[in-house]
Formats: sequence, structure tokens, C-alpha cells
Amino acid sequence: MKASAIQLKHFFIFCIFVAHCSSANAQSNLTLHDSLTAAVEKQSSKMPDPNNSALTDNKNFDWLDGSPSASLVYLDSQQNLGTTESEISLNLPIKSPFLRKIEKSLSSKVDALRTSAQKQYALFLSGIIRNIVWEIQIEKLSATAVSKKQSILAELTLQYKEMAQAQAIPQYVSLIVQKEFNDHQISLVQHQQNINNLMAKYYRLTGLNALPSVITEAAPNVGQMDINAHPDIVALDNTFQSTEQTLLSTSKSTAPWNVQITGKRVETPGFSENQLGLGIEVPINIVNQLSTLQRSEYSKINTEYQIARSKLMHELSEAQANLMQEYKFLQQKQTLLDSSTANLSALTQAMTELREANAPNQEFYIRTLLDTVDSEYSIELNQIHLQRHIALMRQAAGLTL
Repeated sequence: MKASAIQLKHFFIFCIFVAHCSSANAQSNLTLHDSLTAAVEKQSSKMPDPNNSALTDNKNFDWLDGSPSASLVYLDSQQNLGTTESEISLNLPIKSPFLRKIEKSLSSKVDALRTSAQKQYALFLSGIIRNIVWEIQIEKLSATAVSKKQSILAELTLQYKEMAQAQAIPQYVSLIVQKEFNDHQISLVQHQQNINNLMAKYYRLTGLNALPSVITEAAPNVGQMDINAHPDIVALDNTFQSTEQTLLSTSKSTAPWNVQITGKRVETPGFSENQLGLGIEVPINIVNQLSTLQRSEYSKINTEYQIARSKLMHELSEAQANLMQEYKFLQQKQTLLDSSTANLSALTQAMTELREANAPNQEFYIRTLLDTVDSEYSIELNQIHLQRHIALMRQAAGLTL
């Protein structure tokens, strides 16, 4: 009797601890977006700086299409009255107007690629956060259900032990209740450990110790389900367009305009002069911009892009369709579960009365009473799955927190 009382005392202390931890996790004014912002800031600090100074162009020489070159020429006549010439030239390869246009387009594509990559990463982190917060909700609900069954078993443990000692019920009934009590206590510890592990994962991701106060999200509307606006599709499009522009930058139309500045000195017996000249060489393209090899490469890149885009579109469409179908099933299931609430309450009351009346077959009443707790748990669990499915649909639609 004394040992059982000590067990019950420890159980109630543990339940208070679980409840305190659960409430502490939820006591915050944080939003889901706050959690995402914290995760982005913390995880981004571990990444290398994308603005590498070694890769930054020197704007002062951005107009050049390569390194300038210089040439020196000295011509000495072999005749007594011949002419001696000295010449120095500076050759400057100037970017063509077409190349400058391509580079301007590429610059905007680089910015678009950076933006789409940031959105992809934010979506990735959103998925992790969504999974963590809903897993915690499921673990908390499971712990609550186990605690409720524990409270029933805790009360029965003392009662049935006394009844078994008085030979009012078989000894095995008391042992069954004691075993159930111990099994549920282990289960409760496991659920709390799972919550602690998830909270530790959440902290490593965001650096926050508190969960958002509200984790439910609004169901996505039709406009938000546009697959073409999904970050993965946008990133794929931007990557192809950037590759396309890079390939065009190697075409014949991007050949540089060569500007030559020349200084020359001419010396003859009795006469000398200095000359200064300027020359420009402009390529004239009379054939296709891309060579046969370049056109073949473009065709290969374009084909791979179209295939990859079609596959990705199909995968995203299927994911959205499957989630929507599952969501409708959960709604139908919830309707049926809600309709059984009144019956569960009546059944619980009936089983409690039979147990208190010490009716025969006590183990049946105990099992039925515990099963009603599981049924109530199933109703609440399905509600959580409904809300979680909304989060999954938003994730599949490419919507961040």
C-alpha cells in the first residue's frame, strides 16, 4: 500500500512537470514567420558570403572585353639616305553593343537567381519548421491521452489492490491494472522525451526556445496554387534563362571592337616628324550568330530544361492533388468522428458506473474505459491532422511561413 502511494505521488509530480513544460513551450507571442526569420538568420550565418570580392568586377574597366595589348616596332633603313621608323601601339578590345546588352540581361538574371534561391531555402526551412511544430502537437496530444488513462489507472491501482487483498476480485485483475499503469508511465516518459528532442531540433534550427503561439495556417486559395509561381519552377526557369544568355555571350555577335591608338616617329636625313593615329576594327557578321556546335549545345540544354520542367510540374501537381484528396478524406472522417462524441460520453459514464458497482468482469470494463479515451484521442488527433494537412498543402504550393 505504501509503495503504491509513493508511485502515485511520483506519477502526479511527473504529470505536473509535463504540463508545465507544455505550457512553457507555448507561452510566447512568436509567429510562424518569426520562427522562419530566426531560422534564416541563424542558418545563413553558417554559409559563405555570396558577394565574394574576388569575383566582383572592376567597374572602371567594365567596358573592356579582355586585356589590352601593346606593340613596339622599330624599322631601321639599310640605306644612307633611308628612313628610320619607330612605332608604339596600344590595342583595346572594346565590348560590342550586343555583348553589353547580354551582360545587362545576365546581371538581372543573376539577381533573379539569387532571389529564387533565397525563396527556395526559405521554403525548405518552412517545411522543417512546419513538421517540427505539428509533430510536437501530436506528441503533446498523445501525452495528454496517456496522462488521462494514467489518472484512471492510478485510481484503480489502490482500489483494486485493496479489493484483491479482501478477495473481492481475482488477484490477476489487480496485477493487470498495475501492469497497465507501469506501461503507460513508460509511454508518458517516451512522449516527453520525443517532445524534448523536437524542441532541441527546433532550437538548433531557429535559436529560439519558445514555439509560435499560433501554428495554424489558412488554406491556400486557387491563386496561391499556381504551379508556375512555385519557387522550384521559378528557379529552374531562371537557371535556364541564365544559361541561355551565357551561351549567347559566346556567339559571333559578341566579338569585340578593336580600337588601336598608334604613335609613330619617322626620321630621314634632314627631316623628322611624329605621327599620332587612331584605328578601329568592327566585325561584320554575315552568318548565323551561333556556330553549329553552339546550336547543338543550345538544343541539348533546351531539351533537358523542357524535360526537367515537365517532370517537376507533374510531381508538384501530383503532390497537390494527393494532399487535397487526403484533406477531403480527413474532413469526412472528422464528421463521422464528431457524430460519435455523444455515444462516447454515454459509454464512459456507463462503464464508470459498472466499475464502481463492482460488477463482474472488471477487466472488460477497464479495457472499455481506456478504449474510450483512445477514441476521444482519435477525434482530436484527426483535427490536428486536418490542420497539418493545410500546412502541407501550403508547403506543396510553395508558400513560405
